[in-house]
Parts: sequence; structure tokens; C-alpha cells
Amino acid sequence: MRRPGREFGSESPKVIYVALRWNDPLPTSEQERVMVNKVADRLHVQPGELRIYNLVRPSKDRGMNLGIDEFGDVETTVKRIRARINDGHSTKRIVVGGRSGPMPVIALLLKFLLPKIRIEVRNHHKARPVNGPALGLARVIRR
Repeated sequence: MRRPGREFGSESPKVIYVALRWNDPLPTSEQERVMVNKVADRLHVQPGELRIYNLVRPSKDRGMNLGIDEFGDVETTVKRIRARINDGHSTKRIVVGGRSGPMPVIALLLKFLLPKIRIEVRNHHKARPVNGPALGLARVIRR
């Protein structure tokens, strides 16, 4: 089942990248492919090893704001990530994009649910170079 702007990339990823939302009303498959290639390059993995999950539905100009009415979407996405990993896929790490807003809390939640998986909290994939390199490592959550 296609979930535009919510879940895309490799079906057997080694790395999962978690972002808050797609910043457009409805992305195309081509836009998703370009995003996978860009994020894979910044994470130093092959595009075929990466899957991207956006926690909530696509929306324009919402930034890192998470509305209370979007908590159901977050829960659904976290359950899908957990199910993918528990189904025996070879995922080695999860990279959570965003050191602000709800993303550090999402990283902690994922660590509690998936204690054996390496969880990294990084700058968002569009972080400006002024603040350091895009996707620069911010913190690794350990047990």
C-alpha cells in the first residue's frame, strides 16, 4: 500500500530515517526518490539501504509543530516502524531527524520500544550549514 509522503524507500532497510512531516500537500514518487537519495547521501548509506518514515501526514509550512490531533498519526507510524524491525528485517540503526520539537521525545520512545537498535538524534535533513553540517551527529541514545 502506497502512503505518499509518509513511508517510502527500501523494503529491507539497514537504516531508518524518521522525520516529522513532508512539507508539501502531496509528494510524488519522483520527489520521494530524490529525498531518499539526498538523505542516503548525507547518512553515507546506499539508497537501497534506507527507508524514510514521516510521523504525520504531509502539510505545508507547519515546521516542527505537532498538533494534539496528530498524535494518532505518530502512534501509527511508531507502530509501523516497530513492526518492521520486529518482523526480522536487518535494520541496524534509526536516525531521528530533529533536535527540537517532538523529535527527541520520539527518539526516546523508539529506544524504549526497540532497545537493541542504535538510535541517533541528528539535525533535520535540511539543517543549514551555518549550524554545522546537515545531519551532523547530535546524540546517540544508549541503554
